Amino acid sequence: MITSRVRSKIAAGDTVLTAKICYADPELVELAASTGFDALWLCLEHKRLDPALVYALIQACRLGGADALIRVKPANHADVLWLLESGARGLMLPRVRHPDEVREVVAAMKFFPEGRRGLDAIHADADFGRLAGADYTAAANRETFLVVQIEEPDVVPHLDAIAALPGVDVLFVGPGDLSLGLGQNGGADSPAVAQIVEAVAAACRRHCKRAGIPCAVDQLPKYRALGYTFFNVISDYRCVVQGLKNALATARG
Repeated sequence: MITSRVRSKIAAGDTVLTAKICYADPELVELAASTGFDALWLCLEHKRLDPALVYALIQACRLGGADALIRVKPANHADVLWLLESGARGLMLPRVRHPDEVREVVAAMKFFPEGRRGLDAIHADADFGRLAGADYTAAANRETFLVVQIEEPDVVPHLDAIAALPGVDVLFVGPGDLSLGLGQNGGADSPAVAQIVEAVAAACRRHCKRAGIPCAVDQLPKYRALGYTFFNVISDYRCVVQGLKNALATARG
């Protein structure tokens, strides 16, 4: 049966913790998934990977016990179907500017009556054809989730409209791109970005959705106080770089 750690955490009102994967190695992904994170964020926006490798990465998430959260290409819904059929539980939609973009993705990832997703119930997310049709479509609608990135200044007037959409689970702030788009290049420390961070939290409260953001672990209390409950707290890249720096500094005394 299709199950999602993230959807279970959302239903229970618990904090969701994710890690970003930068290196396309299935063994590394399985290792990261097995550490206990709720989801691993795999990016297809900034990387162009062979579909067979993407499938292996999603499979590694399943083996390790974490949801695969796939950031798709901006304004491209063609990949949605096969990513979900491969076992991805969540999709992350970048560079959103208008609610209509989000509606199209919801329609592509949800079966009738919630959307217009096409049925081919023989893949990993249908237990390779062993789930009854009605059980499969109901579980797929219930257990898949959508994360909408808030990283374009143009989207800010539409926060409430996006948060109100059925099928949207998380509004996820991208402080770096927001700051660049606003011409400030100050990341989350930019006053204008801080205002948007608060506006996203308010929109999510009004519509019972989750507010998400990438941040360091020591920043969690700050964002929790604002109402954020969906976090990306680390990446494999940062683990490698920081580990190398720490080892070298210690070895040099």
